[in-house]
Amino acid sequence: MYCEICGRVIEGDPIPIEVDNAVLYVCRGCAARYGKRAPPQTVQKKPPQSQKAKPPSPRLPPVEVELVENYGEVIRVARQNLGLSREALAAMLGVKETVLRRVEAGQLQPDYALAKKLEKALGVKLLVEAKEEASGAKSGGKVERGLTLGEVVEIREDGEK
Repeated sequence: MYCEICGRVIEGDPIPIEVDNAVLYVCRGCAARYGKRAPPQTVQKKPPQSQKAKPPSPRLPPVEVELVENYGEVIRVARQNLGLSREALAAMLGVKETVLRRVEAGQLQPDYALAKKLEKALGVKLLVEAKEEASGAKSGGKVERGLTLGEVVEIREDGEK
């Protein structure tokens, strides 16, 4: 262990001293020079890490999902049908009222966890399976491509730099 004042390696046990209402663990030299010994009741060792239950991590969607097209309107209508204010619904969901207002206005897409909470609280369907778009269907089977680097770069003759 190192002295919290001078940084030297502490031989033996560190000495707790009180400096400006802070308890420092120092070497014998610094203990003699600075501060007074800390009273035993103020010396606190770090409590052992308690085995707190970790908050559940938001579940990932089992399949690719996307929001319904008019999610803001669906949320607003369902909230009004239940007779809830934005503030009350936001408190139920554990989000700020401004976040809920922006989601209802379509300015902010809710993440997966918030969308699931909204579905459960309002009894609506917001997440649907993502639709696969057929590639090349629009161009009649012909694949369009952009320019290649070779087409863009001007090739210099051997002598030029």
